[in-house]
Amino acid sequence: MVLATARMQHDVLLVFCIPAVFVAVVLGFAMGLYAWDRFGTLQVLVSPVLAWFGAKWLARRYTGCDLLIAIHLVWVFGLVAALVAIGFPDSP
Repeated sequence: MVLATARMQHDVLLVFCIPAVFVAVVLGFAMGLYAWDRFGTLQVLVSPVLAWFGAKWLARRYTGCDLLIAIHLVWVFGLVAALVAIGFPDSP
């Protein structure tokens, strides 16, 4: 989502992405540290590369307004996934 916001062409629509990007950066940093500790370095390094290709595809396919809607939908799905991930206890 942060990478898709970086590809946003319209300045005013970019302002509307600030709350989503702020939450994504903070939550992504915390979840990245957890994933690094839990799953290793490879997954943490490969995930942004895969996200870059998704952001590039979204920016090519959608216009500015549609990209804003897509960014906020990805934000909602990411928050739900984080809520589910945080809700499950770690296995010993």
